[in-house]
Amino acid sequence: MPLIFPSSDRGGLADIAARARRLADALDRLAANGGVPSAADLACAPVLDCWQPTTRLAPAMIGLVTGHPRISDGRGMMTSEALALDPAHGWLRTVGRLYRLGDAAPTYSGGRQ
Repeated sequence: MPLIFPSSDRGGLADIAARARRLADALDRLAANGGVPSAADLACAPVLDCWQPTTRLAPAMIGLVTGHPRISDGRGMMTSEALALDPAHGWLRTVGRLYRLGDAAPTYSGGRQ
């Protein structure tokens, strides 16, 4: 059974997929409207007062990658946000792609060796 990370545990993988479809639809509407929200979408949006930029931590993996379409083999990298992980079956799903898990770092005791 894969671990679904807490940031995405509202309804498991089906919920993540539904949210991703809604996001894609919203971005399509935004692009079709010249990159700005429509008056109707903006009128329905909640108001955020006292706002300021911040960052938040999200689960991810670091390691040496092989077979990535844009990163050279053997280079160190950090994945995009991790959504689901199953070390016992050797895979990780991130926002960007699926990874096969090779050997865990020697200092990490929770992974495959």
